Amino acid sequence: MRANRRPGAAPVLAILLIAIGAVDAVAEGANAHQLQCATAAVIHALHDAPARKDGLNRFIIVSLGQGQRYVQCRFIDGDMGALCEASSGAYGPTGVNRMVLTAKQRGALSKLGFVREAGSKNYVREFSMASRADIEGLGFFMVQTLMGVYGLGRAEKFIVQSSLDSRAAISQTCPQALQFLAD
Repeated sequence: MRANRRPGAAPVLAILLIAIGAVDAVAEGANAHQLQCATAAVIHALHDAPARKDGLNRFIIVSLGQGQRYVQCRFIDGDMGALCEASSGAYGPTGVNRMVLTAKQRGALSKLGFVREAGSKNYVREFSMASRADIEGLGFFMVQTLMGVYGLGRAEKFIVQSSLDSRAAISQTCPQALQFLAD
């Protein structure tokens, strides 16, 4: 028995699938932009807020909420720089729930400039925060690290933690990003 085929159906289906993929890529790019905006908004708010003497209120953590997939940064050098750390999974749960980075993920961290210092199992990198543009760049970099190394999935929620009310800072600058944040 011969299948019922319409001439040209396969090329139309291929074009439709390519178009759907392009729409997904555009949506993913828009989502990444919103997450970068949200991250930069919190970094700006932290940078503009008064520092405690011990400096412990000068940090931001962005994560994907499951396992040990995070990037955290704390301000250093009188807020002129940031020391960032990307998770290796070494300090997380043991056993079957332990995150173990693949060679590809370790390579991606290396390409992003992260290194493992003696005595630490996580990956670190320093950033300049001498200008407002540097702060924007740090927000971009943190999100790109999460997406490129740990893989931000479509259904996942993004978590931003800091010593400030992160949602308030984000709602002032890029309220549309709130839809991507975990409650």
